[in-house]
Amino acid sequence: MAAGSRRGFTLLELLAVLAVVSLAAGLVLARVPHASALALDAASTRLADRLSEARERAILLGRAVHLDPRDALPSGVVLAALDRGGTAIDPRTFEIAADGDALAARATLADAAGARRVVVLPAGFHRARIVPEGE
Repeated sequence: MAAGSRRGFTLLELLAVLAVVSLAAGLVLARVPHASALALDAASTRLADRLSEARERAILLGRAVHLDPRDALPSGVVLAALDRGGTAIDPRTFEIAADGDALAARATLADAAGARRVVVLPAGFHRARIVPEGE
């Protein structure tokens, strides 16, 4: 083989490139959150907005507003628990009274990986918010 007619790459060169690409991909993927966590965060934010809007609507209309927190949850996200004033309730019967409710409501959402988000609709006229699970 003539000195200038060599074609292709050596095995060592290919392994070096493969190692660099693998390291770069590992660094990038470690910084990207999982899709299920993103879906859970989006569902929690949407539920907090729906609860706040339902409370505002109940007060403005002067009548109770029914809301099923399970509606519009993305696949893979479930309503793990729902309570009002510390008492578990059926999501189908969840309603916000015309006075905006004196008792706080708490909804716990979970995904298939076991991650959880807690959405709280506090008593009074405060907007719903996402809180740490132990709070």
